[in-house]
Amino acid sequence: MPSLITLVVILGLVLAYVYILAPRLNPLSRANSYLSQNLVDEAILEYKKILDNNPNDFVVHWKLANILFSRNQIDEGMLHLEEILRIDKYNYEVEKAKVERKLAEVYLAREEILKAFQNYFDILKGFPGDREALYHVAFILLGQEYFELAQRYFERLVKLGEKDFEILFGAGIASYQNQKASEPGEYFKEALVLDAHSDVANLAMAFAQQRKRDYKSALNHARKIIDGSSDENAVFIARRLYGILCVQAKQPAEGVKMLEGLLEYARKNDMSDEVVVILYDLGFAALHAEMKELAYEYWNQLYQLDRGYRNIQYLTTQLRKEMDTTVKPGDKETEESVIDHAEEWLQEAFSANFLWNNCGLKSEKEVDLDPVLAAARAESARDDGYSPRKSESSTLAAEKIEAFFNLDVENFRIIANRAVGKLGYRVDEILPTYREGDGVDFMAITVPGKEKTLVWVRRWKDLRISEIPLRNLAQAVTDAKAKQGLFITTSELSAAGEEAARRLSKVRVVLPDELGAVLAELM
Repeated sequence: MPSLITLVVILGLVLAYVYILAPRLNPLSRANSYLSQNLVDEAILEYKKILDNNPNDFVVHWKLANILFSRNQIDEGMLHLEEILRIDKYNYEVEKAKVERKLAEVYLAREEILKAFQNYFDILKGFPGDREALYHVAFILLGQEYFELAQRYFERLVKLGEKDFEILFGAGIASYQNQKASEPGEYFKEALVLDAHSDVANLAMAFAQQRKRDYKSALNHARKIIDGSSDENAVFIARRLYGILCVQAKQPAEGVKMLEGLLEYARKNDMSDEVVVILYDLGFAALHAEMKELAYEYWNQLYQLDRGYRNIQYLTTQLRKEMDTTVKPGDKETEESVIDHAEEWLQEAFSANFLWNNCGLKSEKEVDLDPVLAAARAESARDDGYSPRKSESSTLAAEKIEAFFNLDVENFRIIANRAVGKLGYRVDEILPTYREGDGVDFMAITVPGKEKTLVWVRRWKDLRISEIPLRNLAQAVTDAKAKQGLFITTSELSAAGEEAARRLSKVRVVLPDELGAVLAELM
């Protein structure tokens, strides 16, 4: 009996030490305990003591960073996040992408654009479908006038499926600046479905349709601003554009009428610079309406105001000659006519960058992103880390692709499911597949957005994907009444496959390099 009592006492002492004394002696336990009791200052002191003894404790750095951010001690909290990236160790609680994302948000708030861009760009290396990172990378590139590269990231964003006005408008502006013919109008049209009364989207659509020479559509969008906007500046621009479009649409008399009303408005509001521009416009509009006397009247007014404006001295002199009935017809024919300058007027009525300078997406702060982009190209031998052309996979990514081939059917399905999640989708259903060994199909939704997405994952070896599987997926998307398709493959595309990938707007293709980067996070 005494031995039993002794055993119970010893066991009690052990339990007391394990559950009561040891936690109190453990600095991390004490810090967590203080935090649970809302004794934040005490918790901070304990966490800092831990770091004094172990500066590489990344979990404590993470906890401290979150506490400091909650207290608006941004600078100090940022230092702890930067220290985690330096230590370069992570676990289930402290994920690298979470650290990079939080830092990027802080950098962006502090207008440290280059650092923010670097962090969002790094997130995309591990999570190519991360919507937030894609969003910021696309808009930062656009704001800094990397138009071609920005368009590629906007295309990836749009293919994620979520209908977002800002994204669609940004994609339209990027493609417009890249001198694309049809794409800008398609993006602006989708943006206007979401906000039909947006002045800037209607203006952008008018310019895009003008470039396509669809003057009727351009006039309609300019008219929407004129009739419905409360922004006087937007209405002024739209009225001037409308007048010019009328000339292009062979309705010059209507154009003269619109521009005359605008001239009256400008004079009434003492807009001297604008008066000069409109008088110049009116001269050409009147010429197209075969009103030479009226054209001369307006140009002469302009000449009296500013005789050095563009070529107004030549135009007034030449038009007066053309109107002079005493000059022999043969003499007139040897000289060029003022109407010959109309095309130049139309081309230069708005500067090439007018829409860009007025769309609100141009960054006020100029930042050189070349160092980040150059480092990415050197690392991945790609233009921007995402391209449908073949490129060399990293050793790690190649190893993961090989491991993906070697998985049994069950584990292949599990890893494929997780890869889809990393790309920004949530699997709702596993679909029957004819050959389960080398393929699995899912019905998924975008996160966020909840757009229905048909996913095909294919682990094919020693072949190049032609256009046929991509066309089949596009048809299956339609049959399933899904919004889009996601084709994930371990094989590169053939030339015909690349062309199909560019052409099929409903299909997004994830190639081996991108898949390998995702698998490196999972396997």
